[in-house]
Amino acid sequence: MNVIITGGAGFIGKHLASYLLEKGFTVTVFDNFSNSKKKSTTSFDYSVKTIKGDITDIQSITNATKKQDCMIHLAAKISVEDSMRNPSETFRINVDGTKNVLEACKKNSVNKLIVTSSAAVYGEGTRGIKLSESSKIKPMSPYGESKAMMEQEIRQFASKYEINYTILRLFNVYGVGQSDEYAGVITKFIKNITDNKSFEIFGDGMQMRDFVAVQDVVASIQNAMINGKNKIYNIASGKSITIKELAEFMIMLSKKKLDLKYLQPKEGDIKYSQSDISLAVKELKYIPKYTLDEIKNLL
Repeated sequence: MNVIITGGAGFIGKHLASYLLEKGFTVTVFDNFSNSKKKSTTSFDYSVKTIKGDITDIQSITNATKKQDCMIHLAAKISVEDSMRNPSETFRINVDGTKNVLEACKKNSVNKLIVTSSAAVYGEGTRGIKLSESSKIKPMSPYGESKAMMEQEIRQFASKYEINYTILRLFNVYGVGQSDEYAGVITKFIKNITDNKSFEIFGDGMQMRDFVAVQDVVASIQNAMINGKNKIYNIASGKSITIKELAEFMIMLSKKKLDLKYLQPKEGDIKYSQSDISLAVKELKYIPKYTLDEIKNLL
């Protein structure tokens, strides 16, 4: 099967490309390298085709999509803070860029489209209540709004042109190779450990999060290639932890004496984000295999 990955040189994309190669797929990486460097793809098997292009350029993505059986669309602006400063750019890439991806799939008769969305579409959750795919959509940032709008565009377009799609709402992804610019809190805490610096926590540290290993995310994408059809699924670990508990756990693993420093909450930051993954388990046959104990392998 021929598979093209938009944003394939990014954090998740590199893991995914390597994983699919091992599974015997023919892989094309499509990326503008704004969040990565072209040399970062040199670790791939020689058979990976790398195309420099941008999803906001309809001709570029259309040409790259020829003779592809499956499109995995990862390319996006992913920073909540950036979206606050420049919402129009976030919408241009996440919404308008996705429209181009859809048009490319239609024109080239791509059999399957898998798109990564975000838990940010849910906005603020409720402590102790897990978010399901049927939970109300109420994003708190332009980033979350752009992903919600992207999902709507996909559903409408796919219904009209009979495109087989699956949308995966990713929760807090972590793992090897996460960039400093868009690093999640785990990557930032690891840097604090390396630099022997205090952990900085925005707010009171009682924010609830569901952290999912990039290996599980990659496996869920292949599951969606096989089992998913015209639905949205949460992809997470199904377990939650507070940021304060996470910080204390990582300090314990490091065996260092580091302090916790509390700062003002960030604008657009969500307090409670806990995931119900039962639908993905049932329909995608998704089974998360990694726990936060894996962090010790990142230290």
